[in-house]
Amino acid sequence: MKTEQYNAMLGWFRARPAARRALRIASTGAVAAVYVLYAGLLGWLFWQRSPLLPGEVLVPAVVFVAGSVLRKAINRPRPYETLGFAPLFPKDTRGQSFPSRHCFSAACIAVAAWFACPPLAAVLGVLGCVIAVSRVLSGVHYPSDVLAGLAFGAAASGLGFAVFFAIC
Repeated sequence: MKTEQYNAMLGWFRARPAARRALRIASTGAVAAVYVLYAGLLGWLFWQRSPLLPGEVLVPAVVFVAGSVLRKAINRPRPYETLGFAPLFPKDTRGQSFPSRHCFSAACIAVAAWFACPPLAAVLGVLGCVIAVSRVLSGVHYPSDVLAGLAFGAAASGLGFAVFFAIC
């Protein structure tokens, strides 16, 4: 996206306070919902003494660390840094835009949930998409950041579970 596109998009939200609040609620609510649902899944698996529990903890943890290291190594500037606009919601983070950590975490957790509760995985997948769209609409990520985050999280989690199931 170009500066004009971001400015038009952000201007639309700035001119509509209700839409801006709704975007903020959707963004923070979706992130919170992913983590609450994940914690609930882990609690349920613990309660059930499920053999999936170690994988449900270890795979997302490894993917989170790997994705964080990748972001730091790439250190892509955020759109508001390179294009010179203020994001919709105050943020002073510099770099580490690619891939989006919110997106790769949500995708990883959705894939992890697939092995324990496919309907929950579908809900988490939708929440991951809401997170992705909200991150772009608020001006803190490029579309490529969130798409790469979703793809990385899903692929790395899938690979992690393949290894987990091969070992266990």
